[in-house]
Amino acid sequence: MSNQASAVLERPATEVITPIHMQVKTDEAVKVTTIEHSVTSEFDVSAELFCREVPVMDSRGICGEVLRKFRADEVIPCVILVDEQKGSLSLIMRDSFYRLFAGRFASDLFYEKAAVQFAEQEPLVREVTDAPERLIDAALSRDTEHFYQCMILTDRGKVRGVLTVQDLMVMSRSLQQQADEARVITVQESHGRLERIERSVQAVSEAAERSLREAETMSSLVRSGRSELRQVRESFHRVLTITNNQEKQVKELLQRTVEISEVTRSIKELADRSGMLAMNATIEAAHAGEHGRGFAVVANEVRNLSAQTMKFSEEIGKTLTVISEMISETASMSAASAAEVEGSQSRVAEADTTFESLVEAVQIVELRGQEMHLSADEAAQRAHLVMKELERLSELH
Repeated sequence: MSNQASAVLERPATEVITPIHMQVKTDEAVKVTTIEHSVTSEFDVSAELFCREVPVMDSRGICGEVLRKFRADEVIPCVILVDEQKGSLSLIMRDSFYRLFAGRFASDLFYEKAAVQFAEQEPLVREVTDAPERLIDAALSRDTEHFYQCMILTDRGKVRGVLTVQDLMVMSRSLQQQADEARVITVQESHGRLERIERSVQAVSEAAERSLREAETMSSLVRSGRSELRQVRESFHRVLTITNNQEKQVKELLQRTVEISEVTRSIKELADRSGMLAMNATIEAAHAGEHGRGFAVVANEVRNLSAQTMKFSEEIGKTLTVISEMISETASMSAASAAEVEGSQSRVAEADTTFESLVEAVQIVELRGQEMHLSADEAAQRAHLVMKELERLSELH
């Protein structure tokens, strides 16, 4: 017994264990075969990847059995003791167990002793499915005395294996590497998205600048159109004034024509009376005989003059009738023209009001275009600054 214990104690107290393991069960215990494996972003970090399967003994076993377990497998860091009746677990660490047998007579004293007496009765036990972050936090929360002990992992209450402090450190480093890779990927994706955003913002800025120029051109055209429309409105006003004056003059001319017709009728009546007087004078000259011959000649001339006057009066009357009809038609046309011009002037006034509203709308569009252009430029500058910062973060990684 002493030789076995001495042989065991000749082993160094600490060993470097390769981080990720594959477990192979034997009839007696569980042997751990380690393989090199780099943790990449191709899989998620989990306790299952780092779990070491170690020997599990009945809590009634003796120290000699524990020594044989340690000697049989140079890799295992600990042995787990299970009390089936109590349903509890205890833990024997290799290093602390070796220190127990470091004395000269230690093997004789403790070899047949119950191993549970030298085990940690309240080891840290967690489910293998727990998040690695929670396992690491739980391990770091232990006091100094228990800090370097293994953490027992169970799978729905059954022992699955253990994690050493080194395993936890490697798992923590793997989480950090995965987080760094995720950060780099996020930075790269963000950089790509920001490049697209910057291009989009640049396109929006250019479109806003074009819209601003077009709005300025539209504003200039609308102002010019409104100015021309005002000139047309003023021209319509002058035409309406002239048309109204013409209508008044035509009405006055029509009135004068009526008055001339009355004068012509009076002349015709006078001509008729003169004809009657000439006829009476001729009759009286005939009664006078030789003495009235000269008077008859004068009466005849008066009658002829009266006939010509009546003829001219009739012609003047006919002409005045035609003129009166033409003047009446002209008056009707002038009235219709005045009404049309007045209606056109109203429509021009409405168009001027519409142009005024359009000018205000264009001014608002122009103002909004300026604001959008400034906002797009500012957004492009900020996107560029964020891209520079992301590039700096990538370089720091």
